[in-house]
Amino acid sequence: MIKKTVTKLWQGKYCSIRDYELTKAIKKGGLILHYKEKHMVISADQLCQLKPTGKKIQSNYKGSYQLVDILFKPDVDNLYQENLF
Repeated sequence: MIKKTVTKLWQGKYCSIRDYELTKAIKKGGLILHYKEKHMVISADQLCQLKPTGKKIQSNYKGSYQLVDILFKPDVDNLYQENLF
């Protein structure tokens, strides 16, 4: 699982990640998004259903990327208790 901390949400409910972060998270088995004190766990199967939207954005360093918008629904359970079961 890959952990990513987000500092702000688009329109107050969407979290944007880059397409290469999406493919990396699929290979590692999932993604954990942190926003303030809340978190959201997304499995690799759910990540496979997401598609990049919009046009390619030119990076300041090299290459280009597309953004993938994810509806942020925080999990109620404690993140570290999930692995106990």
